[in-house]
Amino acid sequence: MNKLLNHRHTWIYFISIISLALLIGEVVNERLWMHDLEVYYRTASRLTQGEELYRIEADGHYIYKYSPTAALYFIPFLLLPFSFAKVLYWVLLTAVAVLAFQTFYRIVVPSGSAPPDNRKRNIVLIVAFLAVGVHLHREWHLGQVNLLLLGIYIFLIKSFVQDKPVLTGLLLAVSLFIKPFGLIFYPYLLFRQRYRATLYSVGFIVLLGLLPFLFYSSIPAFKYLYTSWFQELFVELRAKQSLLSEGNHTIFSVMARYTPVQYVLTSASAIKIYQLIMLGLIGSVFLVFVRWGRHLPQHKVPELSFLIALIPLFAFTSENAFLFTAPCIIYLIHHYQKFSLAGKAGLVLACLLIGANIRDVTGAALYGYLHDISVYSFGAVLLLFLLFVLRYKTRTILKDEQYQQGEVLKA
Repeated sequence: MNKLLNHRHTWIYFISIISLALLIGEVVNERLWMHDLEVYYRTASRLTQGEELYRIEADGHYIYKYSPTAALYFIPFLLLPFSFAKVLYWVLLTAVAVLAFQTFYRIVVPSGSAPPDNRKRNIVLIVAFLAVGVHLHREWHLGQVNLLLLGIYIFLIKSFVQDKPVLTGLLLAVSLFIKPFGLIFYPYLLFRQRYRATLYSVGFIVLLGLLPFLFYSSIPAFKYLYTSWFQELFVELRAKQSLLSEGNHTIFSVMARYTPVQYVLTSASAIKIYQLIMLGLIGSVFLVFVRWGRHLPQHKVPELSFLIALIPLFAFTSENAFLFTAPCIIYLIHHYQKFSLAGKAGLVLACLLIGANIRDVTGAALYGYLHDISVYSFGAVLLLFLLFVLRYKTRTILKDEQYQQGEVLKA
């Protein structure tokens, strides 16, 4: 076992074997459905023909809801029959997971900072994979895009840390056309005075937004395409679940459902005011987090991980989006030894809350109950709290070291 843990690529083999076993199981049991990929595949085909993309009755429940530009990303899959495209997409998502985990770990532990600790890397990445494994499997099974977004966000962190404004702007723009979650980065970019990256992202948004013009060459057709998309967005927003409904995993819903706040949310105006107050409080908390780390090395990495983990707490979406907590989990597990016993127990609990609600393990009844009470949200909030704890500890240690060095110099 020690030899296996000390091998450089054990964690890659582990993820690859799990992915392959699940893929074989899906094929054997005829469950390789990938309904979401089928929607993207079908829409990409329609886009190349300049056809209607939205609100097509024949599609039934599986209608296309994303931007026209996002459909462009899936055109290469049209080179294969859909049955082969599904296998390719599964392999691609597995490669994205491995590359994303590896890239983020290298950001946290830069090469050359110390001799590589293969054992620790294997443990950290395998545990992190297990923590979000149920959400990764759902991404593979349905052929969704959250894992692609996670990969983009991690490379965005890398480009941001390396101060590459063009690449940062491009990655942000690419992500926004898939889902608008990336809007959460803009206040941070402006706060960090990354104006060039912000401007580049705006430029790339315009450029990418015009690409469908290749297939809808007339102005009226192009305008109608985007009008249809905006209408789809409005329909989606109106159809969002009630703030007080079970299974609404946003922080706004969780706070309202489990506190007396729910009794004052009696009108649409009250709900909007409440959400604005919550946004202000969360923004203030994040600014405190940033302020505490302004003199710490690598302070941007946990800050951006914090923002990514907020996405499923801000956006009403499926529980699969809690795989966006993976950067936080990797970062915290890497610093596991810095926590007290209570902190270590809290980290274990957070990982269990996020990833242990597996229908085949808990059973349908318990799975439904845990889902309805938004167990994932409690795990994400606990992770963010532990980021605060770690930052406070690191900040205190740094101050003590600086004080001791000052005393030595005085002596």
